[in-house]
Amino acid sequence: LIDKGFYWSIGLRSRYNAFKKDINAELLLDDAQIASTGLNKINASLHDQTNQFYLQTLFRKDFALSLGAEHKRLEVTSETIVSTDEDEFVFESTDYVSAFGNLRLDTYDNKYFPTKGVYFNGDLHMYLFASHFNEDFDSFSIARAEAGYAFSVSPRLSFNLQTGGGLKFGDKSTTTLDFALGGYGNNLINNFIPFYGYDFISLTGNSYVKAYFSMDYEVFKKHHITLEGNWANIDDDIFETGEWFTLPDYRGYALGYAVDSFIGPIQIKYSYSPEQGNSIWYFNVGFWF
Repeated sequence: LIDKGFYWSIGLRSRYNAFKKDINAELLLDDAQIASTGLNKINASLHDQTNQFYLQTLFRKDFALSLGAEHKRLEVTSETIVSTDEDEFVFESTDYVSAFGNLRLDTYDNKYFPTKGVYFNGDLHMYLFASHFNEDFDSFSIARAEAGYAFSVSPRLSFNLQTGGGLKFGDKSTTTLDFALGGYGNNLINNFIPFYGYDFISLTGNSYVKAYFSMDYEVFKKHHITLEGNWANIDDDIFETGEWFTLPDYRGYALGYAVDSFIGPIQIKYSYSPEQGNSIWYFNVGFWF
């Protein structure tokens, strides 16, 4: 980023992510395919190369406004479903071209353990073109926003309240870029959203709402005990059906211990979901990039 302050700055960003994991079949298959195969989990391999060119300026002194263009190469394959002449099934091997806008405000005093400040991040991606693998592609857009407020009631005790949501509008047939809730992280790619009590990419849909609460007690200097909770509704078209305004379908809670070290936070969290009736442990060592 060539930062020119209040003038328009020029930025380039490129990243590559890859992983292999059992994920919710609804992210890759429609209802008819799930019924015919009987699958609820698919062991998938995902490769994502994203390149962005953008312009950025300060908006009303505090907000960072970015406008740009993005190229995304997305590949999703699986050996769970195979054809007779191939070793793996290709769900996605597509180049997407999109225009995007982002508005961001961050006055948190600490990215990982905020004690004061506000946060807002709004993003709109308009996917305009796709390569020939996605033969039935029609343009669509995905909008999402997150907001948070952190405050302290004593030198050692602080709270953080957050809310967020997102939806897809336009064509609904491309599902690989839909929202997916689960897991823990500060820098998840695409529309993967962290959600305590569930494994990564466990809950999927083209729209969601989420609320989050945390209590942080600094028992010793840079040693934190945290108590957290999150609640969400996620499914297809919940803003059209009114499901977004009902009691949450999914809940998760976490108790953690963290050390704010020179290499970044060292964290261990025990989480539990009443809906699933089981627990999941999360571990993190070092900064998120």
